[in-house]
Amino acid sequence: MKKNFSIFFYFLLIFIKSQSPKLERDISILEIRYNFSYIADTLNIESVVSEPMLLLTNGKRSVYYSENYKTFSDGFKKQLEIAIKTGSIVEPGKLLQSKVRHSVYKDYDSVYISNHLGRDFYTFHAEEIHWEIDNLTNKVIQGYKCTKAFAKVGKRIYTAWFTHEIPVNDGPYKFKGLPGLILEVSDENKYFNFVLLSVAKMNLPIEYKKGLLITQVQYIEKRKEYINDPSQGKINTPEYRKRIEENKTKFNNFLE
Repeated sequence: MKKNFSIFFYFLLIFIKSQSPKLERDISILEIRYNFSYIADTLNIESVVSEPMLLLTNGKRSVYYSENYKTFSDGFKKQLEIAIKTGSIVEPGKLLQSKVRHSVYKDYDSVYISNHLGRDFYTFHAEEIHWEIDNLTNKVIQGYKCTKAFAKVGKRIYTAWFTHEIPVNDGPYKFKGLPGLILEVSDENKYFNFVLLSVAKMNLPIEYKKGLLITQVQYIEKRKEYINDPSQGKINTPEYRKRIEENKTKFNNFLE
């Protein structure tokens, strides 16, 4: 089965390269599902948040986002359509909620990360990752032989496992730049973990909406401002301030 998949993938790459630039850039050839888990509070190892994520890629351009967010968006659109036709009430609170708000768009060597801070929506350009490959260390992940690689990203060291059997320069979140699809990634403390769930051949549009473009430094500063005052000055009671301080303790771990 895996051999047939590899043969299909090889000829599909040749086919896509022969098509127009628009098709090559805007249509996926694979849908990869990952489980993304992280520890929200570094002082409480049981504060684990987990969510399935989707990567639609053609090896040159891709989009990555929460599967739950897509489910919510599709459900909300359906509620709106029904409400318009029947006059029923739109109830987004009854839909599956996403805990992960970030999304990532990769366009060749450029990587853009977007996230919501309250009602504001920002996008920043991610830094390039420089990997070191350990060709002597291998393991098998869901039938694919994988090779180990590691890189320092910000203040963390990440270990990735990629496979030459799927020759796509891509992976979960902002991780890319290896000669094969990244199937697993984690930092040295296991605070952030991306684990492969499935790989499927899928021709879907690669669509992405960018927010207000700022630098990564500006985004981190705006995140601090939001955490210190989510209501943006609209509320200032003792109970509100207490809740903010409690949340700072419970949610103190960030990817960026």
